Amino acid sequence: MQELPKQHKPKGKRKITAGVIWKIVGALLLLIIASCSITINNVVMPSSVNGGEILPVTLNVTIETNDNQTSNFMVAVLVPKVWKVAQNATITFTSDITSGDQGMSVIPAGSPAPQGGGLDWPTLLANKIGNGGNLLPDYEWVAFYSNTSYSVVANATIHATVSIKIKTSTDNLLFKPGFCVANSTDGLSSSDRYAASFANCFRVNGQGDLIDFCNPQISTVDPRNSLDNDIITVTFDGGVQSTALDNASQVYLCIAGITATGDSLVVCTQTDDTKMTALGLNKWQKDIWPHKLFNLTNNQRLTGLRYYFTDGAGANKVGYAGGATPFTFTFKCQ
Repeated sequence: MQELPKQHKPKGKRKITAGVIWKIVGALLLLIIASCSITINNVVMPSSVNGGEILPVTLNVTIETNDNQTSNFMVAVLVPKVWKVAQNATITFTSDITSGDQGMSVIPAGSPAPQGGGLDWPTLLANKIGNGGNLLPDYEWVAFYSNTSYSVVANATIHATVSIKIKTSTDNLLFKPGFCVANSTDGLSSSDRYAASFANCFRVNGQGDLIDFCNPQISTVDPRNSLDNDIITVTFDGGVQSTALDNASQVYLCIAGITATGDSLVVCTQTDDTKMTALGLNKWQKDIWPHKLFNLTNNQRLTGLRYYFTDGAGANKVGYAGGATPFTFTFKCQ
């Protein structure tokens, strides 16, 4: 008897069985159960304080979770390094699941952050959250853990109020503070596991020249710590933002020296003494010896400088932040 040829099932899409469906549903449920959401509802802080005063900040936070979890609460701040916030800040919080103020302590730099690939909190925050648009590099992230771990149940909504008190330095500065909240289990593993917020430019009315993290550095004086008998370099960088000198073929320094008695000695003529050297890309610089430039006598001493930049005709001028307000520089030793 002749064998019939074997029947081959036609190739096509595999049938999705009930078991496969439940596996997919189970995986989705696991993702949902493992998820949580942290939100900074608002940040309350003053627009300025005087140098050396306490900066008070309040964060109103909402935490929603679909999983049972036990973790430490994490709060981090981005601040100028000169504030030494690890030694000069107190952070506490209250919440729906706690009683009274809950204390927090600095997480030592170098301690690995959860799910951070071995990075510590300051490095992970800098990489993931950024710097909020602060233009000078002298800032730092500092993270704090709650002194106690807390258990939360599934499908809970928790409201927390974070109180941050930072003693500022006496420096005169503009800065954009940053804030982040997360927990010791999830870290910054996904965008819904943490929340971050940056404030607008905050002013400390302090001492000395303004340290401006917010505006492009159109002008610098180097070295920053110098006296009127030192040679200093004044730089104008017209490439960082558009100014009235964008098309200038020559740039001059218009400068006033402020004496210890309060007198103002002005040098504001378009001569070789004030003509700046072009460095390319609309950047200019001038080396000056203030003692000689202002023809100081042995009894005269300068405490500072006020200056702006002009074109060859002296008609257009550029000062602080590209406006008409002069730049200032204070002479000081180390």
